[in-house]
Amino acid sequence: GESTALDTIALADGSLVVPLSTDIALVAADLTLSHKLTFADAVIYASAREHSVELVTSDDHFEGLPGVIYFPKEDA
Repeated sequence: GESTALDTIALADGSLVVPLSTDIALVAADLTLSHKLTFADAVIYASAREHSVELVTSDDHFEGLPGVIYFPKEDA
């Protein structure tokens, strides 16, 4: 609905888009091996670590990793 759309726009306006750098890609490559993440997930995790922010997610691939706040998905 309209309320959800406005909330999404507000969230996007306050977000930072992080470019993929060589450093992040190299860290991500290591994370794919050490944490058995897909490369895409590892890029997300490496980007959060590079910018010293916590990763907030409901993706269970990240559950238990340092620097991750994990919220389990609710059953519909």
